[in-house]
Order: sequence, then structure tokens, then C-alpha cells
Amino acid sequence: MSLEGLRRRAGTVLQPAGVLLTALGAGSVLCFALAFAAGVKPLELAAALWEGAWGSPDAAATSLAKTTPLLLNGLAVTLAYQVRLLNIGCEGQLTLGALAAAAFANAASFLPPFLLLPLTVLAGAAAGALWALPPLWLRQRRGVHEVISTLLLNYVAIYLAEYLVLGPLGDGTAMGRTPEIPSGAAWGPLWHFGTQGITAAPITALAAAVLAQVWLSGTVWGYEVRATGSNPDAARAAGISVEAWQRRLFLLSGALAGLAGALEIVAVHHRFYRAFSPGYGFDGITAAFLVNTVSAWLPLSGLLLAGLRAADKWLQMALGVSPSVILVIQATLLLSVACREGFQAVLRGKWKRAGKSRGGSPMLLR
Repeated sequence: MSLEGLRRRAGTVLQPAGVLLTALGAGSVLCFALAFAAGVKPLELAAALWEGAWGSPDAAATSLAKTTPLLLNGLAVTLAYQVRLLNIGCEGQLTLGALAAAAFANAASFLPPFLLLPLTVLAGAAAGALWALPPLWLRQRRGVHEVISTLLLNYVAIYLAEYLVLGPLGDGTAMGRTPEIPSGAAWGPLWHFGTQGITAAPITALAAAVLAQVWLSGTVWGYEVRATGSNPDAARAAGISVEAWQRRLFLLSGALAGLAGALEIVAVHHRFYRAFSPGYGFDGITAAFLVNTVSAWLPLSGLLLAGLRAADKWLQMALGVSPSVILVIQATLLLSVACREGFQAVLRGKWKRAGKSRGGSPMLLR
């Protein structure tokens, strides 16, 4: 391989690291600003974040458990984005996937565990894929942008799940929950961290990310997917079915979000609760773009966001800081990624004054 080819490959591999470091830098600056505003020393805030996320075996177990839905939803967004589709509907797909898994496990409790366990997980993935089908149809048949349809369908899914869990699928109480799934459908802990157990769910999510990266970078199908995303017109001219790959990847994206919900049921909660997700589907968007939608780097962004999620209550207990600070930090991370190219252009001096708008304000063009 030529030197230029090596440089290109190195840039492709290291670019997500640069995106993540940019976001971390902006997040650190915000953390320090928030610490000063709250009357807390910045080092105390950083120490509290570490203590709440990874400072004890129980904290580490909590962070690892939260990594699973973040990693799978990040992977769902990443795969759809490979074919120029943006799946904002992971929250709804995750919710219905979790509800479907709990309902199936209770309805099929007569099955032996070696069938009940995988079929429960598959039921959740299938529900997520089915909920991704309407926005895909609207995009390809009616030209409705998938961002609008998936975003709106999130609320349809959440309220539909709430109706079902308070009605026909509930446990008969006003708690808004399903009955507990049978033990044959639950994933037991593989090992213990402190007082908590770690199941195979984080390993499953990590394996999915690794397999996705190998598939995208090392197979002919992966090449066709990347070609579809890079230049759809050229891909069509080469005989690649762009619409078919968009359908496959978007449905796979929905299935991964549904899988995330199913794993939350079988490995963590063991029943579906109304509004059981604190926003994992939306956090998956942040996880994906923090690493420039490269699946091999998703475990890092997933661990970062999971650690922040796990530390929110510890911040309040240790420093009296509102847990909402974590949401502000996450928003800053995402905004810094969105503005990264602009920051780089400013630093390199590539922005130039091109004129003034009619109102007299300067207009900057690249």
C-alpha cells in the first residue's frame, strides 16, 4: 500500500478519536463552568463523576448495565446512517421491543428455557423492526423525511405502550407494569461486582458492534452499503440496489433498538414498567455521533455516556448538584460534535468574510 493510502486509512481510523476528544474537551470546559457556578471546585466535580461512575464495584456494575442499551441504540443509529438515513425513532422502537419481550415471555411461559430465552429476545427485536417499517415506507413511497416520521412515532409508541401496560398487558395494578417474566426467560448474572450481578447483555452488545464493523469493512455487502451511503448515484450506476440496502439497514436499525429494549427486560428489570427508559433511544444518537458513526468506536462512547448516567444521583448526594447537570453535559457533547467542522475551519483560518447581509450584519462563508 502506498504512503498516501496508509495516511488515508490512518485518518479514517483515527478520525472518530478526534471527534470524541473534541467533544470531551468541550464537555470538560462546561463541567468547570458549572462547577464554578454551583460553588464547587472543578476537581471535586470531576472526582464525584468518577466516583459515581467507576469508583466502586457497584458503580461500575451500574455503568456496565447502562452501557448495553446505549451501545445498541448507538449501533442502530450508526447502521441506518451508513445509507444516509437518520433513525430518530430508537426510543419508540426500544419501548415496544421491551414491551413485546415481556408480553411474549409471559404468554409463552410453557416453553422450555432453551427456547423461551432466545425467542423472547427475538420478539423484542422483531417488534423494533416492525415499528421501523412505517417511516421506511413513508420515506420510500411518499417522500416523507424519516427524521420527522420517526420522531413523531416515538410518542405514538410510548403512549401505546402506556395504554397496553395499564390495560390488557398489565398485572392488574395501577403501577403501570407487566407481570414479572418467568425465570426461564431471565438472564442470570455471569459474575458479581459488589452487590450487583453482570449478565451477558453488555457482552452481547459489544459483540454486535464488533460484528457490524467487520461486516461493514470486510465484506462485499459492507462495501455496497458504504458505496450506497457515499454516493447513491454512483452506486446505482454500478448495479447496487440503493433502495434495497436502505430497507435492510433501516429495518436492522429498528431491530437493534428493539433488541436493546428486550435485553433491558430479560437482564435488568424482568418486567416492563411504564416509562422505563430514561431516554436511552435519544442517547443512542449522541453515542453514535460522538465517534463519527464508526461502530468500532461505539463501546467508548457508550461507556462514557453510561458513566455519566450512572453518576447523576451521586452528584446530588455528594455535592448537592442537580442530576440535570448530566443532561446539560450530554447536550454539550453533542453540540460540540455538530459544530466540530466549524471550529476546525475557524482555527485553520478557512473562514473569510464574504460580505454583509442586507441588515448590515457580517456573513461568513466557507
